[in-house]
Amino acid sequence: MIISSEKFIPHRLEDLNQARVTPAPLPEVFYNKICMEYQEVADVAVNRIAYESDGLKVTGISAIPAKINDKTYPILIYNRGGNREFGRLTVLAVIRTLVPFARAGYLVYASNYRGNDGGEGSEEFGGADVNDVLNLIEAAKQNPAWDGKNIFMQGHSRGGMMTYLALRRNKSINAAISIAGVSDLGQGAMERPEMEDNVYRKLIMVPESERFEAYKNRSAICWADEIDTPLLLLHGDADERVDVCHSVKMAEKLKEYNKEHELVIYAGGNHALLRFWDDVTSKSLNWLQGHRIPTSPSPLEGEGRGEGKV
Repeated sequence: MIISSEKFIPHRLEDLNQARVTPAPLPEVFYNKICMEYQEVADVAVNRIAYESDGLKVTGISAIPAKINDKTYPILIYNRGGNREFGRLTVLAVIRTLVPFARAGYLVYASNYRGNDGGEGSEEFGGADVNDVLNLIEAAKQNPAWDGKNIFMQGHSRGGMMTYLALRRNKSINAAISIAGVSDLGQGAMERPEMEDNVYRKLIMVPESERFEAYKNRSAICWADEIDTPLLLLHGDADERVDVCHSVKMAEKLKEYNKEHELVIYAGGNHALLRFWDDVTSKSLNWLQGHRIPTSPSPLEGEGRGEGKV
């Protein structure tokens, strides 16, 4: 359940830079411009939320259409990337990632995962913190504006891994999107040894004899047959953080098991897919719309559940 909800106030720039929330310090001019853009958003209500997950208080963000009236809307759960404070949901993430979907008629909810941004507990990088995603779904369903039928999910980078893990356990999600998603932790450790040293070993707290199994449990290519949700995979072939092979191999596994999916590779696209973000958003919205179950009344009425592409 949602414990609290308050008007989302952008974090102070010095706090973000000190906590290294972004890959590089944000310039003040850029941050101020984003904050001004955020303050001008009138058609979307953005709030910082706290909700309960396994008895812990976990923080996150909600972004929903400002004027609900008597309409009902589908839910979209967004899974952020990064780890610990790096990748924390900020005003930049709200404007770039959450607001466009709220404007398109979705009740958008996103988690910072346990232990981050004032939340309780300790992050496990795909361990018990997956419950923070699953419990957020249940909290979002309490919104009386939910249409009662449609739940979608999108994740970026580490959030792609969290999406795969959530789909493995929750079969009620209509369709999902993984952007530059991590699908093989063993591959990731070979690509970036510093990632294993500074993230995997610090957050995945298991005896050394159990480490291989822990990586396998977090690697969707090892259990792609257990995912039944239609998946859209988006990745840049110049990704400097998560090699494009993560999505290519995932698509191969989904094809092997005859799972509905589509793979889109952006030539020259980096990890953030900055130059292609408008297309990423457009393709994501089309994918979700194509898998929506009709409801009445609905602001998106008229489209049935699509077949997608394999």
